[in-house]
Amino acid sequence: MEDEKQVEQDRQRAEVFDALGHPTRILILKVLSEGSLGFADLKKKTAIESSGHLQHHLTKLNGLIKTDEYGKYCLSDQGKDALLTVQTVENASPKKEVKEKRHRYFKVGLKPVAFLLVALLISSSAISVYEYNQVVGSNKENNFFKGLNPEATAYYNQFGAVVPITETNSSFEPPISMYQALIIGLTADNWNKTSLQGFTVNVILLPWSSWANDTSGMGPGSTPNNVNGFGNPPTPPTNYSDIVQNGLIYRYVWDIQVQKVNTSSPFSTFGFILVDASTGQIVPVPPLL
Repeated sequence: MEDEKQVEQDRQRAEVFDALGHPTRILILKVLSEGSLGFADLKKKTAIESSGHLQHHLTKLNGLIKTDEYGKYCLSDQGKDALLTVQTVENASPKKEVKEKRHRYFKVGLKPVAFLLVALLISSSAISVYEYNQVVGSNKENNFFKGLNPEATAYYNQFGAVVPITETNSSFEPPISMYQALIIGLTADNWNKTSLQGFTVNVILLPWSSWANDTSGMGPGSTPNNVNGFGNPPTPPTNYSDIVQNGLIYRYVWDIQVQKVNTSSPFSTFGFILVDASTGQIVPVPPLL
């Protein structure tokens, strides 16, 4: 709210300096500082030949001038402050002995000063608007992260806005959560914010089995025939711990696959990582996968 108020104040200041950017309008303020005047008298005293021109300048001075109870033009409080600012600038300039030279300096020299002030104010306003947008964007991001748990926040901080796609029911609560597994797996596979751009991250919790020892001749990471589980488990288990039986390790793993955006071909998978849902260890991927 304070940032919006600051931006509005800067906009109002810019309008004031725009009004002071023409010597005729400053002359109108000076003439009205001597007393209220009707349109005709003001036109005569300022020596403005065209009524249209005078009306144009009066419109530009909106907020700095007002009409009194008799319909005559006079300075508003803001107009008095603006005129005081002009006079301060004039008094800071070298004084001329000859009135005509001083008038010429006022016409020629003050205008660039006013435009410089306008430029500075516009720059300040632009910075204020930029900072305001940054604050708004930051607040939106903070509100987004407030809706996440700390593990999810850590994931998005490390890997950016790549939202993981999963079909795993939230009722499954293994010791290693989905976001913990993502951080472990993607870090181990050397992914980061930059390298993940243009990719999707698919993750699912699967029952998985593999050889406990190198007894098959295929390596401990190889998968025996017909023992891998595919698809989501139907119900959450009571125990996610690894079980070793008959030379096999039965476990739950987080299957993480990094794929190109908008592609479904199996050849579009650029990352395939298995993370043990009980221990957080990287599970060796079978050679054929």
